[in-house]
Amino acid sequence: MSWLDKLLPPKIQQTDPSTRKGIPEGLWVKCPSCEATLYRTDVEANLHVCPKCDHHMRIGSRERLDKLLDAEGRYEIGQE
Repeated sequence: MSWLDKLLPPKIQQTDPSTRKGIPEGLWVKCPSCEATLYRTDVEANLHVCPKCDHHMRIGSRERLDKLLDAEGRYEIGQE
């Protein structure tokens, strides 16, 4: 038993890393400019602009078209 194990309370010593609840994947986004960690929903609500440094993040073409065009009035040509 190391000196560090003696300092930790017994409850902390018994926790198994596999039983810990993890953070779901894709919950956070990191700003490439200021490297701030942001909630994905906050970034999407702000139209993919960082609220801390006003950096405009990249979005995919499908998402850009969904934000630009109406859903009911469009149809795709050549979709297979």
